[in-house]
Amino acid sequence: MNQEVRHISKDARRAGQQAARRASKMVPIVMLDGRIADLADLRANQVDFAHIAAALSKTARFAGRHRGGALSVAQHCVMGADALFRESGDGVLAGYFLLHDAHEYLLGDISRPTVLDIDLKTAEYLIENGVPAAIAHGAVAHGIKRSKLALDAPIIEAAQLPPISRMPLYARQVAEMDERMCMAEARALYGAKGDFPLVRCDLPPPKLTGAIEPWGAMKAEIAFLDRLERYLGIVVRAA
Repeated sequence: MNQEVRHISKDARRAGQQAARRASKMVPIVMLDGRIADLADLRANQVDFAHIAAALSKTARFAGRHRGGALSVAQHCVMGADALFRESGDGVLAGYFLLHDAHEYLLGDISRPTVLDIDLKTAEYLIENGVPAAIAHGAVAHGIKRSKLALDAPIIEAAQLPPISRMPLYARQVAEMDERMCMAEARALYGAKGDFPLVRCDLPPPKLTGAIEPWGAMKAEIAFLDRLERYLGIVVRAA
């Protein structure tokens, strides 16, 4: 074998190894149209707002752990967005809230108790295998947060909005409305009168435009699409 052939062979082998490494990091997920996307590397041109509306309309808040019909993530986003607009008159702020849980169209709604429990069990396993406790505790929660942020980026880009991290006031208002909605939903679904675990209870109730009563999936999907157009100028037909 001459030197040139050996060189080509080495380059081909290196390229194959790099391709294998890339493939091993890919997280395949089936999209609404049946195409396969990489959950670990979603691009803005792959974001489908009809898919987001459809998926969130069937994704239950609180993992459906309450009596009656499911309160969907889509309804949560719509009602919170409407409350923010009613309070501030800021359609862009309302639009950011509408999309704050959009990553759940691919990740699902991972409840707070679930995150804490898996984090605790994983930390125990890691510590048993020599990982320092300071690193082990919070590893799962941190990983989930990273995954959500990584999906938020292309979704916000597809909506032609700047990253909310550039606007601390917006970020705080959206985060606080999420807590306010969670507390209001807990009171409506569980009859909670005092504090509710894992939720901030020191914030005022949201100025809702209607009672928190679970909507059907179709109503939630259509309402989400309507608010996309109303607050962000994104016109999409139902899936």
